[in-house]
Amino acid sequence: MKLDILAYQYNQGQRSAWRIENCRLDKINLIVGKNASGKSRIVKAIYMLAELLSESGTLNPQPRTEEWHLSFDIERPHQTTKYVLKIKNGLVIQEKLVIGDRELLNRNESGEGTIWAEEFNQPMRFQTPQTELAVVKRRDAIQHPFLENLYQWSDSLRFYQFGSQLGKDNLASIMPTIDLLKKYTNLKDSNSVIWIFMLGQKEIGDTFIEAILMDMKKMGYPITKIATKVPSGLNPEFHHVLSKENLPRWLYVQEADLLSVTEQSEMSQGMFRALSLFIQINYSLLASKPSCIIIDDIGEGLDYQRASSMIKILIEKAQTGLVQLIMTTNDEFIMNGVPLEYWSVIERKPGSAKLHNRFNSKDKFEQFDFIGLNNFDFFTSEFALQEELDTEEV
Repeated sequence: MKLDILAYQYNQGQRSAWRIENCRLDKINLIVGKNASGKSRIVKAIYMLAELLSESGTLNPQPRTEEWHLSFDIERPHQTTKYVLKIKNGLVIQEKLVIGDRELLNRNESGEGTIWAEEFNQPMRFQTPQTELAVVKRRDAIQHPFLENLYQWSDSLRFYQFGSQLGKDNLASIMPTIDLLKKYTNLKDSNSVIWIFMLGQKEIGDTFIEAILMDMKKMGYPITKIATKVPSGLNPEFHHVLSKENLPRWLYVQEADLLSVTEQSEMSQGMFRALSLFIQINYSLLASKPSCIIIDDIGEGLDYQRASSMIKILIEKAQTGLVQLIMTTNDEFIMNGVPLEYWSVIERKPGSAKLHNRFNSKDKFEQFDFIGLNNFDFFTSEFALQEELDTEEV
């Protein structure tokens, strides 16, 4: 499934109200905007819903109102999936799932509703507690197989905040078997990079390692080896208390132009962020097959050459890996390195955010190609927003 349209409302009717107007997404997306324009809020709205749909499906009391409208695979009308969820103070007020022209699930604020039963070839009544999502709690591959695609999309979505540590401060104890690694490794936690690396090393092997090394070399990091080791500065007392297999470990790399290895703590923040991201994305592409990869503040802390190289690598992976890629930035280097065809420019209004891209502002994007300026000028001049301003003046 590919997410094509997102609309989101927060605290509608209140002073803190904020909304995302119907935002059209493509397979590859770079959302650009000024600070505090809503870039992170947009991608976090997608991530928050994915978490609700892939976890227990039980809500926690929250003094707020939220509403999501999602549309998937709109280019295939008979298979288009539309999902609506409205929550108020931790209770489900509305929930509906439509595929094609068939309404397969609908429930009201009392929890009562109907859901299509495949085996009986007709809708059946049900009641779910107000604190629970029906699409999660009613999952049944025999009676309601249509719920599986939505679950798979949400469960395999990956979210990374590139400006964060991405696991740089973490250690991991070695797990002796692949079964234990699979059981205890949280693939959705971007700080679990060491665990994910060890799992990929055992489960996939050389193909996994070579993919990481290749990506790092393309970025200008001449790395010939990546593995885990016990930190050099570890207190000697741990060696006496713990067995060798259970000593904490972290990542290290061998750089071609250095005699000694570079341990995790010695890496620059930019280098480690790139390494962590490529470990996690390559594992996802080779093993778990993500539906969507979201990267907030992509390229934060990288120089122009490396930021541009990273973007090129990620776009290539999205084009060949059958994965949707959504990135955000306000960085000039990144903007100049990404073709305008992948851009979505945020128009910030009081209490709302709207995306302008080739779907709703096609003429403005095409006109700019003939001007001869760089991509960052397209952003600073607010060229994509001018069409709306002209229309309002008329």
